[in-house]
Amino acid sequence: YGDHLDLHSFPTRRSSDLPNAKGTQISRTSFKDKYLLIHFWASWDPQSMEANAALRRIYKKEEKNKLFALWGISLDIDRKEWEEAIKRDTLKWEQSCDFSGWNTAPIKQLAIQALPANLFLSPSGKIEGKNMSEEDIKKKLEEIEQKEKEKKERDRKSTRLNSSHQIIS
Repeated sequence: YGDHLDLHSFPTRRSSDLPNAKGTQISRTSFKDKYLLIHFWASWDPQSMEANAALRRIYKKEEKNKLFALWGISLDIDRKEWEEAIKRDTLKWEQSCDFSGWNTAPIKQLAIQALPANLFLSPSGKIEGKNMSEEDIKKKLEEIEQKEKEKKERDRKSTRLNSSHQIIS
């Protein structure tokens, strides 16, 4: 699926919105200006449950990170089983499911054929990683944090330079 996600075709259009457990429609644009890890899973898949445990550890550490969000998209077809899995696995981040199983729009659009699967997207929709391990996700988040620190430092220096130029002139 290329290295850039077409934000016009992937969960941004009304037809691609997916409901969360409260019935609110969620799309890629619900996570504006954030790096987004989209996790595709199902309650009936044992590997998905293992992946949920890894993501729970990441979420616990990154919960307050304003630059990062997690979005779980389930392939469940039974609402009760989906909701029980969310509760049992304590999945506190945004979860969506339209109960279409393998016919869920993003699954078809991205030609996902195995679970669990994930995509790590930049705020602009660029694919930064596919099917990343817990370690890969942690490294990516550290890189993002480092880039942010460097950006803030550059911004601070340019602000100081600009204010010193104003004093001289």
